[in-house]
Amino acid sequence: LMKRWPETQNRREIVMITDGIDRLHRWPHRHGFASISPDVDSASAVAQHTGTIIHGIYTRGVGSRANNFWEVANGQNAIAKLADETGGESFFLGMHDPVSFRPYLDTLQRSLGNRYRLEFNAVVGKKSGLQTVRLTTEVAGVELDSADSVWVAAN
Repeated sequence: LMKRWPETQNRREIVMITDGIDRLHRWPHRHGFASISPDVDSASAVAQHTGTIIHGIYTRGVGSRANNFWEVANGQNAIAKLADETGGESFFLGMHDPVSFRPYLDTLQRSLGNRYRLEFNAVVGKKSGLQTVRLTTEVAGVELDSADSVWVAAN
């Protein structure tokens, strides 16, 4: 979906309501945490390339995989990784469904009302690609959320 969107300078944000379990692929694991699906890494890279912030709200899925502790934990880890790398938020209530989405959506609404565009000069290399970004402030009590990387086009 993100790959097909036309380029724009406008911010894009997605709210996913999901269990995070990759049902298309079965990643091997042995009585423990599996590695997160490589699809999460590619989705994160595309989101950062297109400037899309992804938020995730965990809700329980269906089927036998939704009852497997390891699958659920890995699904939640995937949601958290995608949100964290793109500058979004992830919401969980343990392994259970939230009683209501309202508190999560209220938090997102406050967050959307306090977003600002930051422009900076990146070091342009010979090849286009993602470059790591780290934001800091000297102001106490301020929380800065941003994507881990930004897309920088080559000369």
